Amino acid sequence: MKKRLSILLIVLSIGLGIGLKNETAFAATINYSVKANIPENQINKNLTYFDLRINPGSQQTISLTVQNTSTEEIELMIEPNTAITNQNGVIDYSKQEHEKDNSLPYAFSDLISPKQKVLLKGNEKKEVSFTIQMPEESFDGIILGGFYIYKINQTDETKENSMTQLKNEFSYVIGVKLTETDISVQPDLKLNYVQAGLNNYRTVVTANLQNTKAAIVNNLEVNARITKEGQKETLHETAKSKLSMAPNSNFDFPISWDNTRLEPGKYHLYLTAADGNQTWEFDKMFEINREDAKKLNKEAVELEKDYTLLFIGLAGIILALILIIFILLIKKKRGGSNENH
Repeated sequence: MKKRLSILLIVLSIGLGIGLKNETAFAATINYSVKANIPENQINKNLTYFDLRINPGSQQTISLTVQNTSTEEIELMIEPNTAITNQNGVIDYSKQEHEKDNSLPYAFSDLISPKQKVLLKGNEKKEVSFTIQMPEESFDGIILGGFYIYKINQTDETKENSMTQLKNEFSYVIGVKLTETDISVQPDLKLNYVQAGLNNYRTVVTANLQNTKAAIVNNLEVNARITKEGQKETLHETAKSKLSMAPNSNFDFPISWDNTRLEPGKYHLYLTAADGNQTWEFDKMFEINREDAKKLNKEAVELEKDYTLLFIGLAGIILALILIIFILLIKKKRGGSNENH
């Protein structure tokens, strides 16, 4: 059995009030470090991520400095990725081929030059440049992305005398926030679809929430509950707080099914989301069909057993035995009475 332990080390992060901190440049990792080279059009020069004001249609080159702090040669991959929202309600910069949200007018990955491999000799330092080409049409709000930097061919550290294999993956994220105007854009949430699924091989129902505006959602609190169609009793509910959403992104908010089987039928979702400034309330009918329920229940792990049918069967057998014994006793009693006559 192999178990992978992935450790994401975010050293130079996007900040922006989404729970990530500005760290000192060239903070130590195992054997390499990364620094953003802040240009003149940086809005806040105290930040260690890119916070740039750029004109429509303009082109700009920005750069990172990467340094090998070991004596051995290493190879790094530097990926410029569009910011998305992952299933944990966290803004994520590590997905390169992620499907673009249908509300996203300009993806960061489409505006910047492609990913690069960088070979560093022992203790070598290099400056790596990327070119941004802004769209011709002016826009309000934020284009959000980031550089995801990791070492290629990271070795697995295998614990001796164990069946467990640990793979430690250390990486950097350096955020890039692009704006053209000072006009404030407020986030707006939409509920798209509701469907049954699995989260870490546990049964859930997911509600797809979408931020349709070019604005970051901070400190988002989501409360969701599910009832049977036409009933008031809450079957399952989940509440989470301090979530974040990237501009023009969506994610599947998982509602726990409490480790029980998904039963076919029609259900009703009630969901409230609030960020401290705005509140969104949604309710939506959805159905779990028999085929999906069967497939997902089969793939799920450690489901609590439903003993209802077993109990009914056992109760039927017991009642039948009692009835048989009762009939036999009556026949025996009648037989004894006839012999006396």
